[in-house]
Amino acid sequence: MTPKTSQALTSSRCDSRGFRPALVLLLAVALLGTETVPTFAKAPQTPDPAMVETQVKKFGVGKSVRVKLVGGEQISGHIRSIGADSFTVKTGKPASEKSIPYAQVTDIKDPGPLTWMLIGAAIVIIIIVAARH
Repeated sequence: MTPKTSQALTSSRCDSRGFRPALVLLLAVALLGTETVPTFAKAPQTPDPAMVETQVKKFGVGKSVRVKLVGGEQISGHIRSIGADSFTVKTGKPASEKSIPYAQVTDIKDPGPLTWMLIGAAIVIIIIVAARH
């Protein structure tokens, strides 16, 4: 191998080393979606109690939910009961229930398995790339 050929191979290897981490980072951000957007970049949300109540009733008692409150607190658990002004969520802690007024909810979601599958896929990709270096 000539010195020029060996220099060309070395420089191409350096380029690919810089490309892989950038590609992995790009894929991880794409897989995580909008959840990675900083809080300050999102538009402020004002709670609409009527919409929240409709959503809670649509989910129904026993449904697993993730609730984001006005102060930024997040609560995950199962809907235990639904009232006129609030609903109760049973969290994963033993005998722990929290009554949540509809007016305090900024977002309520079904955490579903898709979110966890995407997060798991991103973690696996990062581990594989890290193990190769």
